[in-house]
Order: sequence, then C-alpha cells, then structure tokens
Amino acid sequence: MAGLLAAAMLRNDCDAVFEAAEGLPNNHSAVLRFRSSVVGDTLNIPFKPVDAIKALHEWRNPIADAMAYSIKTNGTATLRSVLSADGKVSRRFIAPPDLIARMAEIIQPSRFCFGVKYSCWDAASRHPDIKVISTIPMPILMNELGWEGERPEFRSREGANVTAALDGVDAYCSLYVPNPDFPASRISITGDQLIAECYEKAAYAGLKGQELDLARHCCSMMGIDPKRILSAEIKQQKYAKILPIDEDIRREFIMWSSEVHGVYSLGRFATWRPSMLLDDAVNDVRVIQKLINRKGASYAHKLKG
Repeated sequence: MAGLLAAAMLRNDCDAVFEAAEGLPNNHSAVLRFRSSVVGDTLNIPFKPVDAIKALHEWRNPIADAMAYSIKTNGTATLRSVLSADGKVSRRFIAPPDLIARMAEIIQPSRFCFGVKYSCWDAASRHPDIKVISTIPMPILMNELGWEGERPEFRSREGANVTAALDGVDAYCSLYVPNPDFPASRISITGDQLIAECYEKAAYAGLKGQELDLARHCCSMMGIDPKRILSAEIKQQKYAKILPIDEDIRREFIMWSSEVHGVYSLGRFATWRPSMLLDDAVNDVRVIQKLINRKGASYAHKLKG
C-alpha cells in the first residue's frame, strides 16, 4: 500500500512501479483503520468516518494484563497499545474495501512491471539521475545494496489472521485479549467483518481448519451470536509484528541508501518503524519528493519517526 500511495501521489513523476509478485498483491488481512482522512483526501478516495471503541478483555489485573498482552504479541514485556483500550469512543476513518485496486487505477497500467526482483538497484547505482522509492523491508534492502555498516537484530513475529463475514452487523470496535491461553490477541469488528489477529509463528498451521471455531468463540466474546457468521477464512502474515531497532543505525542506513544509491525507503518495513501507519506515509512521500528535487533537508531532519 505504501508503494501504491507513493506512485499515486507522484503520478506523472513516477516512471515505473516494480513489484516482485506476478500481479497486484493484497497482503493486508489485519485491521485497517486510519486516524485521519489524509490518505483518502490525498488520493481523492472518500473514507468513511466512524466511531470506534477499544476495550480490554480483563484477565488478571491491569499490570499483568499489560505485560501478558505485550509478551503475547511481540515476545517482550513492555507497555503496549493495550493501555489505550479504555472503552472510550474515538473517531476513525475506514477505507473502501477495494482501496488497493482504486489506488492502482490512479497509476497508468503501462507503468506497472510485475515479477521484477531488485533489477532497479543496479540501474540506480549506474545512473545517479534515477531515483528509487523502496518499500522492501530494511534487512533485505541492506543485503541488496551491500550495506557494510552495523546490522541490528531485526526481530519480528509471524502470525495469522482469521476473518469472518457477519450477517446483520455494522460496528467498529476492538477487544484486546491478554490471556496467553487464547490464540487471538486482538479481536475486531470492522463493519460486517470480524478479524482475529494471532501473533505466533505456528498460528497458521495450528488454526488451519479451525478458523470457524475460533470465529465463533470470538463472536461470543464480543456479544454477537455465532449464528451470524456467514463464512470464515485464515491468512498467514509473515510480518505480523516488528520490533524496534537501534535508532542511530536505522537512520544511518536510510540516509546512506538515499545519498549513495538514490534509494529512498518508504513504509513501515522499509524504515522499520513498528508504530508507523499509512497516514504517516503521506508526509514521508512529500519529504522524499522534496529530497529528490533537492529542495529539502536530509532524512535525519525531515523524515518523521
């Protein structure tokens, strides 16, 4: 989505969009809510404003619940987003279900190059005038560009998302589940869809074939009759969660890849920013555009986060 956002924002300034897959992928199966309407406003794609609620499925006590949820989701005991699950109503913005297809429609079809893996890096190195915006995860790009600096430990969690279509439901809410014995860490309803996010390496294999049972259990926890489930499916998520790395190394590599190779990193995985949302990428695209046009300062000064 970050790559499509950049290409759509740049429009005629984008010569080509390279994608390793053989067709337009849709890799996002987790909850997709936006804090603002900035992405939709920028692309002229209307987003739906909704009232959303986040709550905690209490397990033991506030401290134990916070620690257990953190360990369950990322393997470390830190204060996480569960602290914001206070039952209060917040304004959020929901993208249309065909957001990825509509983003792609803004870009000329002739500019898409599918099934291409890393072929543009050599071109960028040979021709300084060629600039590349990369959404490739930072550890992979380090390998491709021959980074010889210090390498941090890139920690991430695999997982799986179980989604279920619901009949007669139209709500926006999330329930955080710290109980380590329950496979899902967060259960959400977005409109008429239930999403259960499970952050374990073996989650996909362990839940395959059991997705309907899990969806039924989640519905009961959310106060919804399981009979409302129309269908359920499970999808694997390679980077369900990523954990922070050393900030100095992170920024040093981003600056080096742009200044030496003309490769500008964009997106949560490319800049390895766990808390980054697509809302933030709008500003980052504008920063990169200024840098390419040599009208802005360095990443260290301009790039958020």
